[in-house]
Amino acid sequence: MVSASRLTNQHIYDRIYAAISERRLLPGTKLSEEKLATAFHASRTRVREVLLRLSQELIIEVHPNRGAFVAKPTVGDVRQVFAVRRALEPAIVTELAERRCLAAPDTALGLLREHLAAEAAARAQGNRLALARLTGEFHVSLARATGNRLFTDSLRRLVALTGLMIAQYAHPGGKSCPEHDHDDIVNAIERGDAASARTLTLRHLGGIEADLLPASLPAGEPDFAQIFGLDELSP
Repeated sequence: MVSASRLTNQHIYDRIYAAISERRLLPGTKLSEEKLATAFHASRTRVREVLLRLSQELIIEVHPNRGAFVAKPTVGDVRQVFAVRRALEPAIVTELAERRCLAAPDTALGLLREHLAAEAAARAQGNRLALARLTGEFHVSLARATGNRLFTDSLRRLVALTGLMIAQYAHPGGKSCPEHDHDDIVNAIERGDAASARTLTLRHLGGIEADLLPASLPAGEPDFAQIFGLDELSP
């Protein structure tokens, strides 16, 4: 467990964001200010500031007189998010392929190859939490490789929202991210084949969207200290 005594607001934000992205906090989960403050050993004011920031990014929802909840996207939200991703991500892989900016092994291509190796290791180990995080981060890594902050910031939010949608709607036996898709996209970029990179990206996104089916959420109150890997508050 990690000591929470000196966590900054950014640390608290990062931990909540990661827990949502990795599906340790599922859609509809109530985020009690009091219990989060206890888990993070922080004031409710600081927690409230973090929750406000997350709500501005549409990752959580704040309801008057009810509190904050992890966002619970609708089927309409799924369509809208994937419409934006289909417009944005082909542009990202096209730019990377056309610039051939990934040609040197010690630059972005090397980092992407390392990322793919981490995905493969998590898959082989059956580490579902790590794999959920890594498969989402792959898309953000592609955006980051362009050097365009707007691409990166936009993909980061879209990927977080997609994680919520997968947690809420994905079929239990489905594969929202087939294991070879990311490798195929990087290979096309490395070859400078922009047309293939676009086609593969659109096919990949279409497969994820198609896998999203209605599903019920487990009941029960979360243990925030355990979810965030924090130590217990001393009596």
